[in-house]
Amino acid sequence: MGTTIRGSVECRTWGPGLAVEESAWYRAVDLSMLGMTRDYAAFACLFGVRDLSGHWQPVAADRGLPPDTSEHVRAAHASWGEVAFGATWLDWTEILAIDWDEPAIPRATGITRYRRLPDGTLQLRHRGDWSRGFARASGVDTRSADPTRIGELWAEGTEWDVGTTVFRAERDRRRDAVPADGSWQPVWTVMRALAGVHGDQHVRLVAWFEE
Repeated sequence: MGTTIRGSVECRTWGPGLAVEESAWYRAVDLSMLGMTRDYAAFACLFGVRDLSGHWQPVAADRGLPPDTSEHVRAAHASWGEVAFGATWLDWTEILAIDWDEPAIPRATGITRYRRLPDGTLQLRHRGDWSRGFARASGVDTRSADPTRIGELWAEGTEWDVGTTVFRAERDRRRDAVPADGSWQPVWTVMRALAGVHGDQHVRLVAWFEE
């Protein structure tokens, strides 16, 4: 059973029925329209959802719906009934303040594969490697060993050299879990554009999850 994120980007602005100086939160675009996928690494890093290994201190976990959320988003959330869980929100000012270089918990979280170039530098080939190649290099049966326990098996920085291939036990950074060019790029692009018009503090993401 998989976990899916639901929700919308909201914007605080003037709308019909309000006085000239008033504003309220309105739905701008649903996450489903932005191609959002089951991005478990990002769910864990940002919202503490599907973080089965406990690697992250989430940015915005279980905040509930904002009390002033738009009627559209509140109704959409209610339509999922008891299936919905982990409701939360995150505004653009908080997203701008995220330290994308912040590491996960203080131990190795994954195996990264590099190619050693002739000048000795390492070229990144793949993160989260749990392959037969790594099994041969490390002597670990990757079919039975639990990859979420890498930090218990090896210290951060442990390396295995196989010719020009280097495997290294490393700690993920937030940017590894939520890469700038990954599935969240369209969400950030929309929020950035709205913030340019309405102000950073007047744009937010309201989300929940269902399985």
